[in-house]
Parts: sequence; C-alpha cells; structure tokens
Amino acid sequence: MALPVVVTYNVGTGNATSIVNAAAATSSPLTLATTFMPNFPLQQRVLVTSTGNDSSLFFRIVGLNQAGFTVSEFLPGTNATFAQSSLDYAKIVSIQGSSSSTALVPSATANTVSAGVSTTGGVGSSMWNIVNWHAMPSNISYGCILQSNNATFSIQYTYDDPNNLPPGVTVPTAFNHPIITNATASIDGFSNDPITAWRLTVSAGTGIIRAIGIQTGIGSP
Repeated sequence: MALPVVVTYNVGTGNATSIVNAAAATSSPLTLATTFMPNFPLQQRVLVTSTGNDSSLFFRIVGLNQAGFTVSEFLPGTNATFAQSSLDYAKIVSIQGSSSSTALVPSATANTVSAGVSTTGGVGSSMWNIVNWHAMPSNISYGCILQSNNATFSIQYTYDDPNNLPPGVTVPTAFNHPIITNATASIDGFSNDPITAWRLTVSAGTGIIRAIGIQTGIGSP
C-alpha cells in the first residue's frame, strides 16, 4: 500500500491593505507594503480592492506558492469592490494593472487600489497532491482532523494534471468531495473513481486542519 499523504494547513489572518496599502492610480506595479502572506510559508488567496471602476482591466499578480515555484494570473478588476485571486500565494512579487488578460499591457487604475487578505481568515488551498491514477482499484481514503480553533473546509479533487494543463486552461478545475464539503468538525470520506489530484481547501476560519490521504497500490506515479 502506498504511504499516506499528510497535509497540515490553516489560513492566516491579515487585512485588506496588508500587501498593498492604498496605492495611488498608476499603470506601474503597485507599491507593496509586504511580500509575504500572513501565514507564510503556507499559501492562500489574495484580495485586490479597487476604490474606482477597474472593471475594464485585469490585475496581473505574480508570486510564489509554498513550494517556491512562480505562479501568476490575470485577475479581472472590479468596480469599487474586491476580487479574489484564483491561485494561492505564499509570497507576492508584483501586482500591476493590464488591459489584456493574456499578456501584460500596462494600464492605469482608476483610483487607489489595495491588496491583502480577510481579517477573519480568508480562503486558501493546500498544494495539489498528485495521485497514482494507474492504481487498480483507484481507492483513496481521506481523514480530516480539526486540530484547533474553528474552520470550514473541504476536500477538492481534479481530473486536470496541475503540472500539465491544456492550452487555454489557467487553473485546474476543482470539484468538491461529496462528503467532505464545508465541514466544520473532524470527518472522513473516500474516492473510489480515478482522479488526478486532491487538495484541502479552507473557506472560513483560522483553525488548523490535518488532512490524510491514503491510496491503494504499491507506489506513487
């Protein structure tokens, strides 16, 4: 039997201006107040807040995930509200307005822009854990233990290969586990059909969760 994969994860707290503190309207990279996320070296989503109407542009976010690899995305801007990144970051390298969603074309923001995270514990996901999709049968058991404090969490899985996405796909499509979804206490469940990878996602709270995934088979891919 393959060795279990153990993920210990929690989302840190901060504030909406902890990464960028109300940067004035500009087409240059926003001035960063800090580069590290609140729960460094773990990763979580970033909130970008516009005080003006930035719905016609995109914010190109470049950073590092908790494995130290560069990750980036073009986050659609908003009109006097916030947008949440699709990817998770442990460190931010730059945030800049762009008129294009596929290549950086610097574009000025309408007014001040801030970036940060939720004050009460935002959203974040662990790294994707690649499974052995050649194993027969394809059985994975999950155990999620809420070790401290409060949190709402889910096991998510994907059929995409996170390391080899097809053209035009920027993030793996994540599906919620049918049992371990929006859980608030220790829980277990299983997957009996082939998947490519799984992860732990926290949608609220700052509690520490230990997630264990054990797959049948004699080794990993």
